[in-house]
Amino acid sequence: MCGPAAVPIIFGVVTAGLGIGQQVAAYQQAQQETAYMNAQAQQNYEFAMLQTSAANIYENQKAMMQDTLNQQNKDLADLAFANDIGQLNLRIMQEQESAAQKKQETGKEFLRAKGEVNASGRIGNTVDNLIADYYRQQAMFDFATDRNLAFAINQSQQEKRGAAATYASRLASNQPYLKQVNLDPIKPIDRPGPSALPYVLGGAGSVMGGITSGMNMYEKRLDIQLKRGKVEEINTPKPSGKK
Repeated sequence: MCGPAAVPIIFGVVTAGLGIGQQVAAYQQAQQETAYMNAQAQQNYEFAMLQTSAANIYENQKAMMQDTLNQQNKDLADLAFANDIGQLNLRIMQEQESAAQKKQETGKEFLRAKGEVNASGRIGNTVDNLIADYYRQQAMFDFATDRNLAFAINQSQQEKRGAAATYASRLASNQPYLKQVNLDPIKPIDRPGPSALPYVLGGAGSVMGGITSGMNMYEKRLDIQLKRGKVEEINTPKPSGKK
C-alpha cells in the first residue's frame, strides 16, 4: 500500500503537469497565431503587388496606344501638309508657265504685226505710231499678265500659310497620355514570435501550485488522521483493575 503522503504527491504532480501542459498549449497557440498573422500579411502584400503590377501594365499599354495614335495622326498630318504644299507649288509653276506662254504668244503676235508693217513699205509718222502702239499694247499685256501672276502667287502663299496653320492644329490635337504611377505597397514586417518567458514562468507557477496543493492535501489528510486517532482513543474503553 502507498504511504499517507503518496496521494498528495500524486495530486500535486498531476496538478503541476496539467498547469505545465496548459502553458505549453498556450505557447504553441500563440506561435501559431503569430505565424498565421504573418502569412496573412504576406499574402495581402503579394496580392497588392499583383494589383499594382497589373495597374502599371495597363497604364503602360494605354500610353503606348496613345503614342501610336499620336504618331499616326502626325504621319497623316505630314502627308496632308506635304500634299497641300506640293499642289500649291504645282499651281504656282502652272501659273508661271501659263504667263510665260501668254507673253511669248503676245511677243510673236507683236513681231508678226511689226513685220507686216515693215513689209508694206510704208514710212512716216503713221507707221511709227502704229509700231509704238504695238509696243504699248504688248507692254500693257505683259504688265497685266505679270500682275495676274503675282496675284496668283500671293494667293498660293496665303494658302500655304493656311495649310501650315492646319498642320500645326493637327499636331496640337495630339495629346500625350499622362500615366498614373502606382507605387508598390510597403512590405509588411513579420510579427516577432511570442516570448517563452511568460509561459515558462506560468509553468513554474503551476509546479509551485501543484506542490502547494499537494502539501495542503497532505496536511489535511494528516489532520484528519490525527483527529481520527484522538476519537478512537477516546472511544476505546480502558481496562478496569482487580480489587
